Amino acid sequence: MSNVKYFCIPAAAASATATSEVTNTGGYLKFTGASLAAMPNALKNFQIQLNGVKNGVYKAYAAEVLRVITITPSAAANADYRVILSAEKGQDEFSNNLPNEVQTTFTHTSPASGATATTIANAFRTAINSHPFWSERVVASGTSTLVITAKAGYPIFSAGVGQLMTAAVTTAGSPQYGEKGADLLATENFSTDAGLPVSGTNYSVLSFEVRSEGGAVISGGTNERYEIYVVDGGNNANMLTALKALLVK
Repeated sequence: MSNVKYFCIPAAAASATATSEVTNTGGYLKFTGASLAAMPNALKNFQIQLNGVKNGVYKAYAAEVLRVITITPSAAANADYRVILSAEKGQDEFSNNLPNEVQTTFTHTSPASGATATTIANAFRTAINSHPFWSERVVASGTSTLVITAKAGYPIFSAGVGQLMTAAVTTAGSPQYGEKGADLLATENFSTDAGLPVSGTNYSVLSFEVRSEGGAVISGGTNERYEIYVVDGGNNANMLTALKALLVK
């Protein structure tokens, strides 16, 4: 059994004298330093027995980057062309009895005359942009090339092609890491005591578990999971360096 506690530490102004740090005091994690007054109330007397800490992970905030794949067709008469798009649906869109990946094959056969790279790419653009699943995930553009760009919230997809076509990943793409303040507020996991996130701010996250005191490992016991969202800037950089040294496993 695991209980989750959430904390949010906003940006701290840089200063030559005020620092926010963390210490190992007698085997316990403690917040210290001149910036302690700016901490959420619940963290001011925060103590965790360090020998019970496990599974510490830190993820610095990074905005998502949308993948772009450029497909170049070579025009030929009476030729069959194929583009295969695939992507994960995500945990909220499937059950354990169904495959997680969606894979769709788009095809086009060029006419006996008049085919160009643009007419071939146009056929795929129309099919992709009108597809009920893929029109939500990507947008197909370009002229003589087929440029497929991921949409916000779905940054990663894959594309394969058949004969007379080549595909190149022109922007690799990556998912968002960390959380946006507005998303954290929407969870209602925070209070003024635990620190309210700022809507327009991006937060890195430090996540770790602690075996509760008296909880025997053999009998199961209980774990406390902590999620600390923090802006890694100014004085917080010192604090995060110390936190990661103690908690990240």
